[in-house]
Amino acid sequence: MNPSRRGDISESIVLSALMRCGLTVSIPFGDSDRYDLVVDEDGELFRVQCKTGSWVNGTVRFKLYSSTVDEEGRVDQSYEPGEVDAFAVYAPQTDEVYWVPMSVTGTGEMRLRVEDPSAGAPRSRINWADEFRLTDRFS
Repeated sequence: MNPSRRGDISESIVLSALMRCGLTVSIPFGDSDRYDLVVDEDGELFRVQCKTGSWVNGTVRFKLYSSTVDEEGRVDQSYEPGEVDAFAVYAPQTDEVYWVPMSVTGTGEMRLRVEDPSAGAPRSRINWADEFRLTDRFS
């Protein structure tokens, strides 16, 4: 499946999950905005970038940038505060949607740990997936 199609599927799953939580969701017209959805929680609006998480060593990994191609090749552009308020990450392997505020992300990529790390692995700075479940955030 091509990346665009996979992204469309994830976006539709995120949209459905948000609506099941009783939220109003708007979809910006066109594809020139840095965000995919606008979520209205009791009058507070969130610009949301939808991502598809990939399974890597017991974690859900997602990129904190967009990739496009121009005449010179691939162009990666990080998301900046003020462009996006949160990432909504659909993970096919867990069949969960995670809500990750922009304020807790770094650069490059982020991983949400689902399984315990291997023995001896550092446990500092682990982002546990359970702490980012969309249904817990909006229940």
